[in-house]
Amino acid sequence: MSKLAGMPKLPASVGGQRIPDFMNFTVIGELPPLGDTVEGYDFTIKKSPVFGQESGKKFDQGAVWHPLREVKFALSDKTGLGHYQGHYPGRSTAPVGHLPSTTKTIGLKLNKDEHIVGFRAYSSDNVIEGVRVWTNDGSHKDFGKVQGATERGQDPEAFFVPADHEVVNFFGHTNEDGHIHGLGASYTRRLASLSAGGTPSGKEIKQISAQTFMDAETQQQWANNQMDKIIEKRKQAADDVSPIFQNINDHDEKAWVLVEDPDTKEQYYLSWDQDTGATCWSYVADNPTTYASADTKNTDADTKNAIVSIGSYSRQSNTLGISGYIMNSLPATLSAAAIGMVFTYFIRPLIQEGVTWGIAFAASKLAQLAASAGVEAFAVFIPEAVASLGGLVVAGALGMLVAFGALALMNVIWKKYWLVLNVYNFDAENKWGNIDHHGDNSKVSNGEWTTKEIDKFVKAGGSVTPPGFNPVKPLDNVVTYLAMTFENDSTVLQGLGEGVLMAREDKKAGMALKYVVHRFSDNEIGLKVIEGDPSQFDIKNYYNNDAWVKAQSLKVESGGYTLTGYTPELGGNKEGVYTYEVNLGLPPPVTSNPRS
Repeated sequence: MSKLAGMPKLPASVGGQRIPDFMNFTVIGELPPLGDTVEGYDFTIKKSPVFGQESGKKFDQGAVWHPLREVKFALSDKTGLGHYQGHYPGRSTAPVGHLPSTTKTIGLKLNKDEHIVGFRAYSSDNVIEGVRVWTNDGSHKDFGKVQGATERGQDPEAFFVPADHEVVNFFGHTNEDGHIHGLGASYTRRLASLSAGGTPSGKEIKQISAQTFMDAETQQQWANNQMDKIIEKRKQAADDVSPIFQNINDHDEKAWVLVEDPDTKEQYYLSWDQDTGATCWSYVADNPTTYASADTKNTDADTKNAIVSIGSYSRQSNTLGISGYIMNSLPATLSAAAIGMVFTYFIRPLIQEGVTWGIAFAASKLAQLAASAGVEAFAVFIPEAVASLGGLVVAGALGMLVAFGALALMNVIWKKYWLVLNVYNFDAENKWGNIDHHGDNSKVSNGEWTTKEIDKFVKAGGSVTPPGFNPVKPLDNVVTYLAMTFENDSTVLQGLGEGVLMAREDKKAGMALKYVVHRFSDNEIGLKVIEGDPSQFDIKNYYNNDAWVKAQSLKVESGGYTLTGYTPELGGNKEGVYTYEVNLGLPPPVTSNPRS
């Protein structure tokens, strides 16, 4: 393990372990224990009392997907409340209740500025016969039989959230007939409560998509489309790095040490495994000048820009993966080490639960950790910095963590199947991005579906690694990839499928890919070049009606592009996790003769 719990701090090693020979640093401290939750920065999910019964089968889904965009209830005179469903950006909870499909449901839609602040359920003879819901503008919506004062705060039987909070889901219990006879609400503090509002400030947190780095041997294998060898190296990397993730999961701050580069005096947090030589880091570079995506120059002396680098490196396979964030208009007084400390705390819950989070919850989580770590200036920065996106996108960091073996540690209610689609952009001239998708019994595991750019294929020199990092063989090029993780919606004897539509940045070329996980037969794949404007392409029709291939690999060439797809297995994965590796082009062959 990278650092055993309770080991003393030593100046040149951690618990007697050797320092990796491919890094140059001095151990100067430990990651301190996280402080208590600070008043005003508590974004944990809390529960209201339950109206009615607390017996029977419980339902409780969607709280970490907030904000709520619509709630739907349906009642009958005889059996009471028989249906509930919550709708969020890009996803919905499973319908609860056994009312027939012919029963009319009543919905309450919420716009961007609206949220639920209170409710009351009316119970009689073990049946909920009505629900009243209040919103922040003072209005209310009634479902079924209700009574009492309608003004906010005037009904002593109703439940209202504290100031600056909002309802994020409804939970409860169903009786043996499937009707809802107990109802409560989950609520949390609104992230916007930390923000002063006003005019746009230039504050921004932008995700860096997951990146993988290549030495000459790996690039030649990729150029030859030898994806089996690429996946073999990735498996070796996952075997090397996953013990570090396990240690972080088990020991939290005791898995990390604070280190300093002897030349630059830059400080960052590091964890490593002595036996394999694998490492993980959380490193922040102030006012970057070399990173290709950090194109916002900062001329304000009171603010600065920074890049967060979250990286994993396997010495044995010489595999490096990086993701992170570009942050603009940070307070100049915030040190890089302080920001790095907050993101170091963030990695453990990201490993454990991040695949279930919506982006708003992810931003709230980061703000709460920042305040608990004593970096309140960063906590206050976060709401305005994520306002344009509505939250913190963690798909890139998750993609890197999943590639290095973290999925098995994620503490979620396991579905029968997971599907991970990785799209690598080897186009040296153009950025690409996802523009649409079609799900077949699938839903995005982390938040709503969002469009993201994939940077062009470049030399590795512009990427951010800690000072003193010197891999065992040069990592000359870096490919950016889009990692998309899906889970099956219904798990009753069903697999899942996805079709994804990609577009070149000029919208003059595109790509369609698809993968279906079958329950009782081998999986199937598809891949297609789109010549012309991909926004006119029907991805749903392509998924349902175009040809499928029952094979591990696929290669198509058209419009000057070579596309390849590869899946390590078509069935039988004991964890129910299937990946589809899609290459948008292939890297050029190396000029030297790497070892085979």
